[in-house]
Amino acid sequence: MNLPVIDIPVHLPFDVPLLIHPIFVHFAMAIPVIVLLIELVNIKAKKPAVSITSLFLLTLLMVVYLGAFFTGKADGSEAFSLLGSEAKEELKEHKLLGTYMVYATSVLFLFKILAMLVKQNWSRNLFLVLLVLFIATAFKQGKDGGELVYEYGVNVKAVNELQDRVDDMQYDIDDLKAELKKAKESSSVQSADATQSESTKVEESATEDKTEHETTAPENSTDATPAVKEDATAAGESKEAEPVAHEAVPATTETAPTMEHHAPAPTEHHTPAPAGHDHAPAHESAPENTTPVHIPTH
Repeated sequence: MNLPVIDIPVHLPFDVPLLIHPIFVHFAMAIPVIVLLIELVNIKAKKPAVSITSLFLLTLLMVVYLGAFFTGKADGSEAFSLLGSEAKEELKEHKLLGTYMVYATSVLFLFKILAMLVKQNWSRNLFLVLLVLFIATAFKQGKDGGELVYEYGVNVKAVNELQDRVDDMQYDIDDLKAELKKAKESSSVQSADATQSESTKVEESATEDKTEHETTAPENSTDATPAVKEDATAAGESKEAEPVAHEAVPATTETAPTMEHHAPAPTEHHTPAPAGHDHAPAHESAPENTTPVHIPTH
Protein backbone atom coordinates (compact mmCIF):
# COMPACT_ATOMS: atom_id res chain seq x y z
CA MET A 1 0.00 0.00 0.00
CA ASN A 2 1.50 3.28 -1.17
CA LEU A 3 -0.91 5.84 0.25
CA PRO A 4 0.37 9.28 1.16
CA VAL A 5 1.02 9.62 4.87
CA ILE A 6 -1.62 11.73 6.58
CA ASP A 7 -2.64 12.29 10.19
CA ILE A 8 -5.39 13.82 12.26
CA PRO A 9 -4.05 17.02 13.86
CA VAL A 10 -6.09 16.67 17.02
CA HIS A 11 -4.57 16.14 20.47
CA LEU A 12 -6.86 15.04 23.25
CA PRO A 13 -6.47 16.81 26.60
CA PHE A 14 -6.56 13.49 28.49
CA ASP A 15 -4.89 10.10 28.34
CA VAL A 16 -6.78 7.49 26.38
CA PRO A 17 -7.36 4.25 28.34
CA LEU A 18 -5.69 1.18 26.96
CA LEU A 19 -7.37 -1.94 25.56
CA ILE A 20 -10.72 -0.34 24.70
CA HIS A 21 -9.93 -0.19 21.00
CA PRO A 22 -11.81 -3.47 20.27
CA ILE A 23 -15.06 -1.93 21.59
CA PHE A 24 -14.94 0.87 19.05
CA VAL A 25 -13.86 -1.52 16.30
CA HIS A 26 -16.95 -3.70 16.68
CA PHE A 27 -19.25 -0.70 16.29
CA ALA A 28 -17.14 0.59 13.39
CA MET A 29 -17.74 -2.72 11.56
CA ALA A 30 -21.43 -3.06 12.37
CA ILE A 31 -22.81 0.46 11.81
CA PRO A 32 -21.95 0.73 8.07
CA VAL A 33 -23.61 -2.63 7.40
CA ILE A 34 -26.74 -1.49 9.24
CA VAL A 35 -26.81 1.75 7.21
CA LEU A 36 -26.51 -0.24 3.97
CA LEU A 37 -29.45 -2.48 4.93
CA ILE A 38 -31.58 0.55 5.83
CA GLU A 39 -30.80 2.25 2.52
CA LEU A 40 -31.68 -0.88 0.56
CA VAL A 41 -35.00 -1.13 2.36
CA ASN A 42 -35.70 2.57 1.80
CA ILE A 43 -35.34 2.18 -1.98
CA LYS A 44 -38.87 0.82 -2.04
CA ALA A 45 -40.24 2.52 1.09
CA LYS A 46 -38.89 6.00 0.32
CA LYS A 47 -39.69 7.24 3.81
CA PRO A 48 -37.93 10.35 5.17
CA ALA A 49 -37.76 8.84 8.68
CA VAL A 50 -35.63 5.98 7.37
CA SER A 51 -33.28 8.43 5.66
CA ILE A 52 -32.98 10.46 8.89
CA THR A 53 -32.17 7.26 10.81
CA SER A 54 -29.47 6.48 8.27
CA LEU A 55 -28.05 9.99 8.65
CA PHE A 56 -28.00 9.66 12.45
CA LEU A 57 -26.11 6.37 12.20
CA LEU A 58 -23.58 7.98 9.87
CA THR A 59 -23.04 10.75 12.42
CA LEU A 60 -22.52 8.13 15.09
CA LEU A 61 -20.16 6.33 12.71
CA MET A 62 -17.91 9.41 12.52
CA VAL A 63 -17.68 9.54 16.31
CA VAL A 64 -16.98 5.80 16.52
CA TYR A 65 -14.19 6.03 13.97
CA LEU A 66 -12.62 8.93 15.79
CA GLY A 67 -12.72 6.86 18.98
CA ALA A 68 -11.29 3.84 17.16
CA PHE A 69 -8.48 5.98 15.78
CA PHE A 70 -7.39 7.45 19.12
CA THR A 71 -7.75 4.21 21.09
CA GLY A 72 -5.88 2.32 18.38
CA LYS A 73 -3.16 4.95 18.40
CA ALA A 74 -2.78 4.58 22.18
CA ASP A 75 -2.63 0.78 22.04
CA GLY A 76 -0.25 0.83 19.10
CA SER A 77 2.11 3.25 20.81
CA GLU A 78 2.15 1.02 23.89
CA ALA A 79 2.98 -2.13 21.91
CA PHE A 80 5.19 -0.64 19.20
CA SER A 81 8.50 -1.01 21.05
CA LEU A 82 7.82 -4.70 21.72
CA LEU A 83 7.15 -5.62 18.10
CA GLY A 84 9.46 -6.94 15.45
CA SER A 85 10.28 -5.10 12.27
CA GLU A 86 7.60 -6.86 10.22
CA ALA A 87 4.91 -6.26 12.85
CA LYS A 88 5.89 -2.60 13.07
CA GLU A 89 5.38 -2.18 9.33
CA GLU A 90 1.98 -3.86 9.55
CA LEU A 91 0.97 -1.59 12.41
CA LYS A 92 2.02 1.52 10.50
CA GLU A 93 -0.09 0.49 7.49
CA HIS A 94 -3.03 -0.30 9.76
CA LYS A 95 -2.84 3.14 11.34
CA LEU A 96 -2.55 4.89 7.96
CA LEU A 97 -5.58 3.12 6.52
CA GLY A 98 -7.55 3.87 9.70
CA THR A 99 -6.72 7.56 9.29
CA TYR A 100 -8.10 7.52 5.75
CA MET A 101 -11.27 5.81 6.97
CA VAL A 102 -11.86 8.51 9.57
CA TYR A 103 -11.92 11.07 6.76
CA ALA A 104 -14.02 8.69 4.64
CA THR A 105 -16.83 8.75 7.22
CA SER A 106 -17.10 12.50 6.71
CA VAL A 107 -17.32 11.95 2.94
CA LEU A 108 -20.15 9.43 3.43
CA PHE A 109 -21.97 11.88 5.67
CA LEU A 110 -21.74 14.65 3.04
CA PHE A 111 -22.94 12.39 0.21
CA LYS A 112 -25.88 11.26 2.33
CA ILE A 113 -26.92 14.88 2.86
CA LEU A 114 -26.51 15.49 -0.89
CA ALA A 115 -28.72 12.49 -1.71
CA MET A 116 -31.38 13.68 0.71
CA LEU A 117 -31.35 17.18 -0.80
CA VAL A 118 -31.30 16.19 -4.47
CA LYS A 119 -33.68 13.26 -4.08
CA GLN A 120 -32.52 11.70 -7.32
CA ASN A 121 -31.74 8.08 -8.08
CA TRP A 122 -28.20 8.83 -9.27
CA SER A 123 -27.33 10.61 -6.01
CA ARG A 124 -28.74 7.73 -3.95
CA ASN A 125 -26.98 5.15 -6.10
CA LEU A 126 -23.68 7.05 -5.84
CA PHE A 127 -24.03 7.09 -2.07
CA LEU A 128 -24.72 3.33 -2.04
CA VAL A 129 -21.61 2.63 -4.14
CA LEU A 130 -19.45 4.68 -1.81
CA LEU A 131 -21.01 2.93 1.19
CA VAL A 132 -20.22 -0.53 -0.23
CA LEU A 133 -16.59 0.47 -0.89
CA PHE A 134 -16.36 1.81 2.64
CA ILE A 135 -17.69 -1.46 4.10
CA ALA A 136 -15.20 -3.49 2.05
CA THR A 137 -12.35 -1.32 3.28
CA ALA A 138 -13.61 -1.64 6.86
CA PHE A 139 -13.60 -5.45 6.57
CA LYS A 140 -10.03 -5.37 5.28
CA GLN A 141 -9.04 -3.09 8.13
CA GLY A 142 -10.64 -5.47 10.62
CA LYS A 143 -8.77 -8.42 9.10
CA ASP A 144 -5.46 -6.59 9.35
CA GLY A 145 -6.19 -5.68 12.97
CA GLY A 146 -6.95 -9.32 13.76
CA GLU A 147 -3.62 -10.38 12.24
CA LEU A 148 -1.82 -7.86 14.42
CA VAL A 149 -3.41 -9.40 17.50
CA TYR A 150 -3.34 -13.12 16.67
CA GLU A 151 -0.18 -13.27 14.57
CA TYR A 152 2.05 -10.70 16.21
CA GLY A 153 0.49 -10.61 19.69
CA VAL A 154 -0.09 -6.86 19.81
CA ASN A 155 -1.31 -5.89 23.30
CA VAL A 156 -1.71 -9.51 24.39
CA LYS A 157 -0.65 -9.65 28.02
CA ALA A 158 0.81 -13.16 27.94
CA VAL A 159 2.70 -12.39 24.76
CA ASN A 160 4.02 -9.16 26.23
CA GLU A 161 5.23 -10.97 29.34
CA LEU A 162 6.94 -13.61 27.22
CA GLN A 163 8.45 -10.90 25.08
CA ASP A 164 9.81 -9.21 28.18
CA ARG A 165 11.37 -12.49 29.26
CA VAL A 166 12.84 -13.02 25.83
CA ASP A 167 14.31 -9.52 25.91
CA ASP A 168 15.81 -10.15 29.34
CA MET A 169 17.28 -13.44 28.15
CA GLN A 170 18.69 -11.71 25.09
CA TYR A 171 20.37 -9.13 27.29
CA ASP A 172 21.83 -11.94 29.41
CA ILE A 173 23.06 -13.72 26.28
CA ASP A 174 24.71 -10.55 25.05
CA ASP A 175 26.43 -10.10 28.42
CA LEU A 176 27.61 -13.72 28.39
CA LYS A 177 28.91 -13.34 24.85
CA ALA A 178 30.86 -10.26 25.88
CA GLU A 179 32.34 -12.09 28.88
CA LEU A 180 33.17 -15.10 26.71
CA LYS A 181 34.90 -12.88 24.20
CA LYS A 182 36.99 -11.28 26.94
CA ALA A 183 37.85 -14.72 28.35
CA LYS A 184 38.93 -15.96 24.92
CA GLU A 185 41.09 -12.90 24.39
CA SER A 186 42.77 -13.28 27.78
CA SER A 187 43.21 -17.02 27.18
CA SER A 188 44.81 -16.40 23.80
CA VAL A 189 47.17 -13.86 25.36
CA GLN A 190 48.13 -16.30 28.12
CA SER A 191 48.58 -19.08 25.58
CA ALA A 192 50.82 -16.87 23.47
CA ASP A 193 52.88 -15.95 26.54
CA ALA A 194 53.16 -19.60 27.56
CA THR A 195 54.21 -20.61 24.05
CA GLN A 196 56.80 -17.86 23.95
CA SER A 197 58.09 -18.89 27.39
CA GLU A 198 58.34 -22.53 26.33
CA SER A 199 60.15 -21.63 23.14
CA THR A 200 62.57 -19.48 25.16
CA LYS A 201 63.20 -22.36 27.55
CA VAL A 202 63.77 -24.75 24.65
CA GLU A 203 66.22 -22.34 23.06
CA GLU A 204 68.07 -21.89 26.37
CA SER A 205 68.19 -25.66 26.89
CA ALA A 206 69.49 -26.19 23.37
CA THR A 207 72.15 -23.53 23.94
CA GLU A 208 73.22 -25.15 27.22
CA ASP A 209 73.39 -28.60 25.60
CA LYS A 210 75.47 -27.22 22.77
CA THR A 211 77.85 -25.47 25.18
CA GLU A 212 78.18 -28.61 27.32
CA HIS A 213 78.84 -30.73 24.25
CA GLU A 214 81.52 -28.35 23.05
CA THR A 215 83.11 -28.38 26.54
CA THR A 216 83.13 -32.16 26.98
CA ALA A 217 84.38 -32.98 23.46
CA PRO A 218 88.04 -31.91 24.06
CA GLU A 219 88.11 -33.74 27.41
CA ASN A 220 86.88 -36.94 25.77
CA SER A 221 89.53 -36.66 23.07
CA THR A 222 92.24 -36.03 25.71
CA ASP A 223 91.11 -39.02 27.75
CA ALA A 224 90.95 -41.20 24.68
CA THR A 225 94.61 -40.54 23.68
CA PRO A 226 96.23 -42.27 26.72
CA ALA A 227 93.86 -45.16 26.33
CA VAL A 228 94.91 -45.60 22.73
CA LYS A 229 98.54 -45.44 23.78
CA GLU A 230 97.95 -48.03 26.51
CA ASP A 231 96.20 -50.30 24.03
CA ALA A 232 99.10 -49.96 21.61
CA THR A 233 101.64 -50.70 24.40
CA ALA A 234 99.65 -53.72 25.54
CA ALA A 235 99.49 -54.99 21.97
CA GLY A 236 103.28 -54.61 21.62
CA GLU A 237 103.94 -56.46 24.87
CA SER A 238 101.68 -59.30 23.83
CA LYS A 239 103.56 -59.61 20.56
CA GLU A 240 106.89 -59.73 22.42
CA ALA A 241 105.56 -62.34 24.82
CA GLU A 242 104.49 -64.71 22.05
CA PRO A 243 108.09 -65.87 21.03
CA VAL A 244 109.02 -66.41 24.65
CA ALA A 245 106.02 -68.63 25.06
CA HIS A 246 106.95 -70.57 21.94
CA GLU A 247 110.52 -71.02 23.19
CA ALA A 248 109.34 -72.29 26.54
CA VAL A 249 107.23 -74.99 25.03
CA PRO A 250 110.12 -77.39 23.94
CA ALA A 251 111.78 -77.27 27.34
CA THR A 252 108.55 -78.22 28.92
CA THR A 253 108.06 -81.03 26.48
CA GLU A 254 111.61 -82.28 27.07
CA THR A 255 111.15 -82.61 30.80
CA ALA A 256 107.75 -84.12 30.40
CA PRO A 257 109.00 -87.73 30.02
CA THR A 258 111.15 -87.45 33.11
CA MET A 259 108.35 -86.02 35.19
CA GLU A 260 105.53 -88.21 34.04
CA HIS A 261 107.32 -91.56 33.28
CA HIS A 262 109.82 -93.08 35.67
CA ALA A 263 111.02 -95.82 33.35
CA PRO A 264 114.51 -97.20 34.08
CA ALA A 265 117.20 -95.64 32.02
CA PRO A 266 118.62 -97.95 29.33
CA THR A 267 121.82 -99.74 30.19
CA GLU A 268 124.78 -98.29 28.37
CA HIS A 269 127.54 -100.59 27.17
CA HIS A 270 130.91 -98.93 27.47
CA THR A 271 133.52 -100.00 24.98
CA PRO A 272 137.02 -99.80 26.33
CA ALA A 273 138.72 -96.80 24.93
CA PRO A 274 141.97 -97.20 23.14
CA ALA A 275 145.16 -96.43 24.91
CA GLY A 276 146.26 -92.91 25.08
CA HIS A 277 142.73 -91.47 25.29
CA ASP A 278 141.06 -90.20 28.36
CA HIS A 279 137.88 -91.81 29.39
CA ALA A 280 134.99 -89.38 29.12
CA PRO A 281 132.00 -89.74 31.27
CA ALA A 282 129.14 -91.70 29.88
CA HIS A 283 126.76 -88.87 30.10
CA GLU A 284 128.96 -86.65 27.99
CA SER A 285 129.26 -89.16 25.21
CA ALA A 286 125.55 -89.66 24.82
CA PRO A 287 124.07 -87.29 22.36
CA GLU A 288 121.43 -84.96 23.67
CA ASN A 289 118.03 -85.76 22.32
CA THR A 290 116.52 -82.41 21.34
CA THR A 291 113.52 -83.79 19.55
CA PRO A 292 110.42 -82.80 21.45
CA VAL A 293 108.28 -85.69 22.53
CA HIS A 294 104.57 -85.13 22.41
CA ILE A 295 102.82 -86.92 25.20
CA PRO A 296 99.14 -87.23 24.52
CA THR A 297 97.00 -86.51 27.49
CA HIS A 298 93.54 -87.95 27.68
